[in-house]
Amino acid sequence: MTKYTINKVFEKVLPSNIWKIELDSIQPIIAVETRNMDTTEASFHAFDLSGNCLMSPSQADGKEWTLDSVQDGQLILKRIGEHTPIQEGIKIINIERNEVVFTSYEFILLDVYCGFVHARHRSISSGETIAINIHSGKYSPALEHKFEICLNKIQYPITYSPIPQFLKNEDSTGPLWLSKCGQIYLWCYHQKTASGFDLILAISDLNRLLDKQVILNNMNKMIPQPYFQLERQVFFMTFNKREIVSYLV
Repeated sequence: MTKYTINKVFEKVLPSNIWKIELDSIQPIIAVETRNMDTTEASFHAFDLSGNCLMSPSQADGKEWTLDSVQDGQLILKRIGEHTPIQEGIKIINIERNEVVFTSYEFILLDVYCGFVHARHRSISSGETIAINIHSGKYSPALEHKFEICLNKIQYPITYSPIPQFLKNEDSTGPLWLSKCGQIYLWCYHQKTASGFDLILAISDLNRLLDKQVILNNMNKMIPQPYFQLERQVFFMTFNKREIVSYLV
């Protein structure tokens, strides 16, 4: 019988607070946006799934820039308005070369598809739109293209009740989260301690607990959404929002 265990892959500490995390749907890349808490300006980071840095942090040239997505090794940024969710401004950065492929303050990002950014000119509220090739930076009328959606493989746990028999002695507090990976089940819960809360990750088959591990300890509060999952790899953000911890199950 295969022995299922929980093994740490990496622990990555970032210089400022994590604002957003995106996973590449094609390449094994994690993109992270951090924000300086004093200036609120963003920096963009990219790592592989082992935690290795793939590019030097890219500093935004204004606090309006934010990470929209990462696709096939390209960071896709957009600008957000002070009073609106989006404004004109699109930038595409090649991660491997840390090089800007496309930048414009004329277009508004509508959506991202496989290989293309769908956008419209800021002066046009409806009608003709364009498709920007994320690798070349060239654009052409959107009508010339058939857009395909890039499938997102990220899983998020769901809350579950009642507590299964093999977890009833775990003295958990708060919600119990559940996700699935192949033939095993992932359970995540908090335990109250003298100094705060610990976050526990456990794995099981249908009938018994196979392994468990304290992922985060001595937290002041419970985490409302503890992790996201990409196949067998699980990612946690620490309570201080400056670290990403990953495990294989």
